[in-house]
Amino acid sequence: MIKAIIFDLNGTLDNTDKAFAKAFFLTLKNFLPKRKNKELKVFANELLVFFWQADKIADLYYPNWSMEKIIELGVKNWVKFRKIKINTRSFSNNYNSIRKQFLTIKFEFVKLIKSLAKNQLKFIFSQGNTKKDILLLLNKAKLNENDFTEIITTKMFKKETKPSLPVLNYILKKYSLKPKECLMVADDVFLDLMPAKILGMKTILISDYVDYLVKKINNFKKLIKF
Repeated sequence: MIKAIIFDLNGTLDNTDKAFAKAFFLTLKNFLPKRKNKELKVFANELLVFFWQADKIADLYYPNWSMEKIIELGVKNWVKFRKIKINTRSFSNNYNSIRKQFLTIKFEFVKLIKSLAKNQLKFIFSQGNTKKDILLLLNKAKLNENDFTEIITTKMFKKETKPSLPVLNYILKKYSLKPKECLMVADDVFLDLMPAKILGMKTILISDYVDYLVKKINNFKKLIKF
């Protein structure tokens, strides 16, 4: 029986990719006004890839980096890739001024969370976000802190980052849970689902980028014949 659900925040509960891509697109329109929308949409999606690359570097090596610093690194790397002349600091500042207005908790998850039993333990596990920012995001979706058992961010733990066995063990110990009683819901296999699975938790992958999930190689040939 599942007693606790641990939700990753960025890209799982919230609409990070869609919100960031939209903000990148609008920023690109300001900085590259002569480019066509079709090309700018391609650029925006590319920037999203470079953002996540920078985010993973920060996760693993620079857990104290701010979101602004992560975004600036992503923009710098994209500019080098595209060989486009843009003031990366100015671009990043412009982008950061608008990105949060598009962030929200996905409607399907709002409905799910509200439908869960009150005695169901529910956690948010976030890398880098402050609790204040998380609460603001929840309030936009008409959710609040009381809808969750605990909101956990790696900022609560010194020198801790994802993937994190210590943070997951903290949940198990504090709430007297067995791993098999926990379900980890996330969009990142390495940073979220792998440590949960190693501990013995159940896992769910949330992703817009997976067309097929193959757990057994024997099933591969069936897929390539469609």
